Amino acid sequence: MKTYLRGEAMANAGQMILVVEDELPMLNLLKKILEDAGFRVLMAKDGIEAIDVYSRHQSDVDLVLCDMALPKLGGWTVYLALKERNPQVKMILTSGYLDPKVKSDMVKGGVRDFIPKPYVPETIVKSVRQALGDQQS
Repeated sequence: MKTYLRGEAMANAGQMILVVEDELPMLNLLKKILEDAGFRVLMAKDGIEAIDVYSRHQSDVDLVLCDMALPKLGGWTVYLALKERNPQVKMILTSGYLDPKVKSDMVKGGVRDFIPKPYVPETIVKSVRQALGDQQS
């Protein structure tokens, strides 16, 4: 991983990100990107597992980074379920393509940001920091 992430890692020390992605290579990539940037990472492979992991670690999770197209429950459904548990939940959704109207409606519903696929490490780290309120981005 590029050293630009390592040099800024201390600013993110201790912050926990729950990454929800059903494709194992993508899940591992996101984990590496975020850990190299100094974040702690929890992982889930589908929507039901995401809700379970969040429920068990809610007090530790600072942000959820979740794919839209997941088995069992999609990203938007996961967001709504987590928002019921914690109205202040911070979530970023990812997708290969999302209709602009749908995206707009989801932002109005409280989603912090959308990250397009394919993933670009700099974009992921910047979006996560912005969603967490870090002005260093």
